[in-house]
Amino acid sequence: MIGFGRMAAVAALGVCLTIPAARRAAVHLAQHRDAGSPVRDTTTFMTVEAAAKKVSIRLYAAYGSQNGGMNFNGGSRGNQTITVPLGWAVHIDFQNKDAIPHSAILLPDHMPLPMQPDNPAIARAYTKDLTAGIPTDGTDTMDFTAQPAGNYLIVCGVPGHGPSGMYIKFVVSADAKAPSYAR
Repeated sequence: MIGFGRMAAVAALGVCLTIPAARRAAVHLAQHRDAGSPVRDTTTFMTVEAAAKKVSIRLYAAYGSQNGGMNFNGGSRGNQTITVPLGWAVHIDFQNKDAIPHSAILLPDHMPLPMQPDNPAIARAYTKDLTAGIPTDGTDTMDFTAQPAGNYLIVCGVPGHGPSGMYIKFVVSADAKAPSYAR
C-alpha cells in the first residue's frame, strides 16, 4: 500500500507541475495568435513564416550521441526528412556541438555519397570551411531558394563523415503547401 501511495503522490505532483506549464503555453500561443503573428513553430528545429514563404531551420551537428555524434539534429543515415515547398526561401542556422569539426552541404540524394563533397545541388546551400569543418560551437548560416523540386540530402562535408552516416533528407516539393520536419 505504501508503494501505491508513493506512485499516486508522484503522479499528482506531475499533474500539478504539468497543468501550469500547459496553461502558460496556451496563453503564449493565444497572445501570438491574437497579435496576428505569422510565425509558427513547427518543431524544435523549424520556424515557418507562411505569409513570407520562408522557413528557418536550426541545424545542429552532433545533437546527442546518435551515430556516435555523426548526426544532424539527432538524425543520421537519412532517418529524418525536412520538406520545403518549391520556391520558398530557406534560412539555415548551423551550429557544431561536437568536439570535432563538421560542416553541411546540400547534395542530390544519390548513393554512394562522395568522400569529399564540394559542389552543392542548390546554389549557396553549404557552410563555410566545408572540407576543414567548423570547430566546436562554431556557427554559420545558409540562405537559398528551394528549387528545383527534388530529393536531396544535407550531408557533412568533412571527408568521410557523409559516408559514415552523417546526413538527413531534404525534399523540395512541388506539392507541399507548408514545410514539415519528420523525425
